[in-house]
Amino acid sequence: VLDKNICKVVAAEYDILVLDKAEETVAEKGKKRTEFLTDEDIDDLTPRPPVVTVMGHVDHGKTSLLDYIRKKRVAAGEAGGITQSIGAYNTSVEVDGELKTICFLDTPGHEAFSAMRARGAQVTDLAIIIVAADDGVRPQTREAVAHAQAAGVPILVAINKVDKAGADVERVKQELLELNLVAEEWGGSTPMVAVSAKKGTGIPDLLQAVTWMAEEQSLQANAKRAAQGTIIESHLDRKVGPVATLLVQAGTLKVGDGRVGDIISAGAAYGKVRTLRDDLGQPMQEAGPSIAVQMVGLGSCPMAGEEWGVVASESAAREISVKSLASSRNQRMVEMTGGGSMVTLSSLATVDEDLEALQKMNLIIKGDTMGVVEAIKNALSALPQHSVTLRFLLSNAGDISISDVDLAAASTGLVLGFNLKPDTAVEEHAKRLGVKLMTYNVIYDLIDDVKAAMEGKLRSIDEKVFLGKGEVKAVFGTGKKRVAGCVVLNGKLQKGAFVIVKRGKQVVAEGKLISLRRVKDNVDEVPEGVECGVGMEGFIEWQEKDTFECFQIVTKVRRLEEARAATAVDIPV
Repeated sequence: VLDKNICKVVAAEYDILVLDKAEETVAEKGKKRTEFLTDEDIDDLTPRPPVVTVMGHVDHGKTSLLDYIRKKRVAAGEAGGITQSIGAYNTSVEVDGELKTICFLDTPGHEAFSAMRARGAQVTDLAIIIVAADDGVRPQTREAVAHAQAAGVPILVAINKVDKAGADVERVKQELLELNLVAEEWGGSTPMVAVSAKKGTGIPDLLQAVTWMAEEQSLQANAKRAAQGTIIESHLDRKVGPVATLLVQAGTLKVGDGRVGDIISAGAAYGKVRTLRDDLGQPMQEAGPSIAVQMVGLGSCPMAGEEWGVVASESAAREISVKSLASSRNQRMVEMTGGGSMVTLSSLATVDEDLEALQKMNLIIKGDTMGVVEAIKNALSALPQHSVTLRFLLSNAGDISISDVDLAAASTGLVLGFNLKPDTAVEEHAKRLGVKLMTYNVIYDLIDDVKAAMEGKLRSIDEKVFLGKGEVKAVFGTGKKRVAGCVVLNGKLQKGAFVIVKRGKQVVAEGKLISLRRVKDNVDEVPEGVECGVGMEGFIEWQEKDTFECFQIVTKVRRLEEARAATAVDIPV
């Protein structure tokens, strides 16, 4: 039976994504989208808009589709003088003569999607997978489908660019069969709509399909309860401080009036809601379920995918923050020590000492799919790491960016790319900062190079190779010019070699053999059975019957396999 990680590595070589078999069925995972509902909410449930994530391969038209759908709202925002993109927005679309609200998440390869999938929390009700009709299924298409299927999210396929030469809708449907997506017209359950984001062809049909699929789910929420939801993204604004994009999934989030106001907690981050703005930058006083807003008021930037909720007081939020920070610290210590025991002050001290002695190699891993990125991480994590520890600062799918280079420069790290080619601007930026970009298309080459780099960090070992042994028969000269008259008992003596002098069983000197004389000639070597004169660096107290052994010092490069294995760690940045 092959190890799961080996299977993933081999499969990645053939561009095959291996999915771990989940213990839960897709249907069971889908039920988790009701986790924001409780028995107390039943009497106050009202319909809510669908949350739709749009994903697809680079250049397949995701941005163009979103731009076409929201172009009227963008124009309206520009007319008001404010235009902001926050990665999530709500828009009203006309379907069958009726206005419907849809919350779109603009998440190309969005890290929040992966993080939330790992937590089992579902932020989206529906995934639109965009596939270009002239290009077909690509690596990031497979990744997007895998994310949605693993999360139990219904999928709607938009086959884009049908107006282009070479477009083949039927071929795309055929390729999607390999991903277990069967078109409705072929007897399956996956709606597939042919569209042109450039000309608007098929967009009304796509939006109608979205609303129909949402109605089938009977999406509801309690807008009266304390608000909670998920962090979509966050950044630090120089003028206003931490800014977070929140998706409200239950309750209604409200702005304070200067005296009172909602206080939210998101992991280690917390704060009072000072301002709320929509995706156009327009101020809002409150936001209900399925509404994405930009919030100012947190004391720090929360992680994408973090769940947030309104709490009763600032002291309660502070307590949650302290516990979250402690939990993160403990988890990192457990990862670094490779065990699951309780973290104590003494164990922390031991960890700090170990880390001081360890060599570290910081890695940023980027690949064309998450499947191959995970396969690379698993393969690298299996390398012995007792003396050199791998630290994964960042690992995800997508092109190598300037920010990746900046992170590598700040942490003295390496950037590893798989099936990617950095653009010229990124390469020039890396050259200016002295960051090494290493790209591969064979996974074993990547692993071998990282292993070689790790071994380059190992301290070499000096080994003594025995050359010969001599005995002092007489001592000649006085003062600093004393030399030993010797005979070579076995092996040979060699000038420049390392010498250990013994008097009986006691070592009296160690050092370098600086001179060898045969009769009156200076020589480099003296063989067994031959008499010679010996001079040693820093030692002149020779006595008759002293013995000495001569060694050659060989510097040996250590191999990772010679060290006890440790555990690679993911480092939060």
